[in-house]
Amino acid sequence: MLKKIAYIFALLAFAACSGTVDPEADNTDQPVGNPMEEVPEGVLRIFADKTEIMADGNEVVTFTVMFGKEDVSTAQTLVLLREYEGEVKRSKSANKFSTVTAGTYSFTAEYYYGGKYYTDNSVTVEAKPYFSGEAKAYERRVLGVYFTSTGCTSCPAATKGIKNLQDANPEMISVVAFHSHMGGIEDPMTISETTLFNAVLGGFDGLPRLFWNMRKGTNFIGPTFDQGFAEEIAAYEPQCGVSIKTEPIPDAYDGMPEDHISPYQIKVGITSNIPSVYRYLVFVVEDGIVAEQTGNRDYVHNNVVRAVLTSEKGDKLNDNLPFTTGVEVSATKILEISPEWNCDNIRIIVAATTSSDGGFSFVANNVAECKLGESVSYKYAE
Repeated sequence: MLKKIAYIFALLAFAACSGTVDPEADNTDQPVGNPMEEVPEGVLRIFADKTEIMADGNEVVTFTVMFGKEDVSTAQTLVLLREYEGEVKRSKSANKFSTVTAGTYSFTAEYYYGGKYYTDNSVTVEAKPYFSGEAKAYERRVLGVYFTSTGCTSCPAATKGIKNLQDANPEMISVVAFHSHMGGIEDPMTISETTLFNAVLGGFDGLPRLFWNMRKGTNFIGPTFDQGFAEEIAAYEPQCGVSIKTEPIPDAYDGMPEDHISPYQIKVGITSNIPSVYRYLVFVVEDGIVAEQTGNRDYVHNNVVRAVLTSEKGDKLNDNLPFTTGVEVSATKILEISPEWNCDNIRIIVAATTSSDGGFSFVANNVAECKLGESVSYKYAE
């Protein structure tokens, strides 16, 4: 019975390159037995355990790639080639596929063994549309990207203005504060990502600066930011929700000293109301850092960016393909903890970003945050 099932799957796989097999016809010329065992030496051939899945991000196709009689499906030098709407994606050492984007996908493989070999066939997989329900109204949260410095005389007033705005709009604003050196004063909270985010936002001199939702045009110096915030929330409605789950990984490194701080796993979930392409940003911020600020040795700095777990332009999701409405796409990052941080004051801020200019720039569509070691589910508007 198992041989018969494998044979049927193989016939479906070969349909993409050799036509459809009619079960009622006389197929005396078709191979008998398990086709995976009949691949000639020196020939690379791909098989699939199914050729149709639901585009729900969960159902998986598993591919078997044979090089003669050897199974090289997970070999380090194997590359799975996936074509969708004329674009080819390469996945190294991978033999499984799932998606939340409906459509027709064609698979081949490349294998290096003293030279490059390519499959003499292809497999077509149809991902059927999947909808988990109606669009939902997600609670809005705005990202404030703030640039400051311990050597900036105007920054304390701007920082206070941002705090006043947060107090007036609870649970609506997440702030990430990038520090930099200024006026010959070395800022101890400066990180390399400060320069990268400055460049992404158009490049600028002088502090303070505040940008809403990674939008280049929102370049404010304060000390009040009420009008810019009002214009930002009036400009759009969020089309996605964001969830975060954080938890330590206690056994990540065996044999480490007892005082070693375990890394954390940061799991991000994004669900969209529209079939849009998304990226995401993950910021690690710390509150309550006491450091001198233009003569004040007891100044308390909040929202300080300690690390960014993604690229400054955001990491891609779902292979950079549009989301399916109502279907969650998730990603996981590992956070290494610095002994200089106070973990009790660490928060994780995640922004889901979209592009309206063909992918040249991405702006935040919605944001979520939680304390390290905690989680936050999707929040819905009342």
